[in-house]
Amino acid sequence: MSENIRRNVVQRPPYLYLRVMGKWYCYDTTAQPLGGGAMGTVYMGYEIDSKGNPVSNVAVKRVKDAYANVELIRKRARMEGSMAFRHPNLVEMLGYCEVNPTTGPIFLVSNFVNGENIDIYLRKMGDTQDRVLRVCHLMLPVLDALQYLHQRGVIHRDIKPSNIMVEDNSNVRLMDLGISRLNGGNQFSQVGFIGTPEYSAPEQILRQQGGSFVEINASTDIYEYGITFYELLTGSNPMKGSSDTETLVRQMKNALPSAPGIPQKLMRVLLKATDKEQSQRYQSAEDMKLAIQDALQPDESVWARFSQWTSTHILLLVVALLALASIIASLVIMLL
Repeated sequence: MSENIRRNVVQRPPYLYLRVMGKWYCYDTTAQPLGGGAMGTVYMGYEIDSKGNPVSNVAVKRVKDAYANVELIRKRARMEGSMAFRHPNLVEMLGYCEVNPTTGPIFLVSNFVNGENIDIYLRKMGDTQDRVLRVCHLMLPVLDALQYLHQRGVIHRDIKPSNIMVEDNSNVRLMDLGISRLNGGNQFSQVGFIGTPEYSAPEQILRQQGGSFVEINASTDIYEYGITFYELLTGSNPMKGSSDTETLVRQMKNALPSAPGIPQKLMRVLLKATDKEQSQRYQSAEDMKLAIQDALQPDESVWARFSQWTSTHILLLVVALLALASIIASLVIMLL
């Protein structure tokens, strides 16, 4: 690569070489992609040494050319690629690469995650007796990742199953920190709608209300998380309509429908998380995590609740017993 050290992108078919943060990476442009979405396509890539030998796997996302020349999206791509966040439940970014700062392709390079999307993982798991518990244990680390992001002023805005990866059948990682899905070509993208309709919170749809912008905050991610959680538990998205318009109307008006397979205590948590009013939701990911953990605790028996009550009201109980004994003694004296 020495003859091209001043260039960020070098084409040597079938490989494209990318210089990111002083290191070279490459990927085969003719290979089958690992995956993709509305914003870009992800390929298996490789970090290479000074001799051109691969030393480790990475993931390379090429933002679709149709979006790469859009200033807003380009800024989002740089933001995602430059994030230096380090958390066990986030996909760690290595950087971004572009030929020039205004037009042309832009690439995002991240550590490679060996795993599969959480919905696919759960589908393979099947409908086991402990399914609810397993879904909860898989989703709790996502809240750890969100708490980490929110504390650093970052709102994800696109929580959904395809952005949650189960790595090596154990660890869970949240993906796509900077680029949210834009619904290209419909009326909502024209007014700046950012998100995925099936998971978006009402404030993402409203954007403006009473002449001022509606705030997007941590509770927005919590709403999306609640919809995602419900879908993983039931196998279906409760807000999905026959069109984006119908879906967004449901997001604005419809509460989560009851689901027999979800325990009542957990259902109450999900209903609070997906309240249409931001102020009525959990205000932090940590609060929701504690609520889920509490909902998983077994119900106490009548005897346990009585024991707990007596331990906290022992003085009242003693007074009541003494009063009862006094009444009984008085009755005995009267009968004599």
